[in-house]
Amino acid sequence: MNEIPQNREGKNYLRFIFLNLLIIIFIIISYVYISESFGSISSIFINNQEFSVQFGITLLLFTLFSILAGPIHGVISGFLGELLFQLAYYNKIYFEWCFIVAILGLLSGIYKYRPMKYFNPLNVYYTFIVLILVSCIIFGLIVLIQFSLYSGQESVEVIIINYGFKFFLQSLISIIFIVPILLLIYDRIFSKEEKHLYYMILTHHPVSVSDHTFYFKFGRTKIYFCSRCSGVILGGLISMFSTDMLYKILQVEISAEFSLFLCIVLPIPGLIDWGTQRLLLRKSTTSYRLFTGFFIGSALHFMGYTYKYYYYTFLILVIYFTIFGILVFFGHKKELKLLKEEMNNFPKEIEYRKDV
Repeated sequence: MNEIPQNREGKNYLRFIFLNLLIIIFIIISYVYISESFGSISSIFINNQEFSVQFGITLLLFTLFSILAGPIHGVISGFLGELLFQLAYYNKIYFEWCFIVAILGLLSGIYKYRPMKYFNPLNVYYTFIVLILVSCIIFGLIVLIQFSLYSGQESVEVIIINYGFKFFLQSLISIIFIVPILLLIYDRIFSKEEKHLYYMILTHHPVSVSDHTFYFKFGRTKIYFCSRCSGVILGGLISMFSTDMLYKILQVEISAEFSLFLCIVLPIPGLIDWGTQRLLLRKSTTSYRLFTGFFIGSALHFMGYTYKYYYYTFLILVIYFTIFGILVFFGHKKELKLLKEEMNNFPKEIEYRKDV
């Protein structure tokens, strides 16, 4: 669907903050879980200090995401993603590698993607050159850091070959040729024309109430989703990642009692926001729907930790769904009342026009 929904798109700082935090969190979560399966950018150097070359899945995706998102997102998500992975899977923290990955994200993000950028074939070549320069800079940075930390343990030749040259070759086969092609494909798919993909299955609302939706922009393509449902999904995913990291890093598991408390408290803002809107007392905003949906999604995740109190969890669900049903009933009655008042006034307006 290419029709542009008629909703206001003024400056919304809450949406701007939420969206950028979401991008950073998405890259961090992707980095940690991809690294869990294929190794992080530092794994090939820390786990095997001999010269070897392997294809870097994490290096490829992190570089691609940094170019798409930008330098600030790249440097923050690179440092935190590598740090969280090390805290969860290494016995020691190598801050130098957190710094190296952050610089890689920063340098990659400086040459940020712009819609229709790769419709000019020269930009594919420029991206290739930029990635070579970035790889050379990281090569030098790795050698410099390793030399300053381990100069007494290893010779300069060993450091250059086993660290710097190993990274450059990995970069050569993982990103220098592949990332420009992926960016070209991405640009062709999402930037060929300006599109607004608005489907009821994703938004749950007709175009006339598109202010209830939230869109993600890919190139020149906007894909619309229900605001509150988007918040619910994001809340569940981020809560799942947070509790998983908490357990892997500190071996701490959320207690059933605390989870039950969260299941009681977290849905309340969403119920108030939706309920007051359903009763036509106020009009909610996209930001409120996103944040309250986030809390509901978090509560749904923590519900899985209340197994010891399944009876109370069931009772909480019954209470909230009962309140939900009551609000639906009275909200519907109020809508019918307003509609009836409008219908009663409608003939009078016509008669008045006829007399005139």
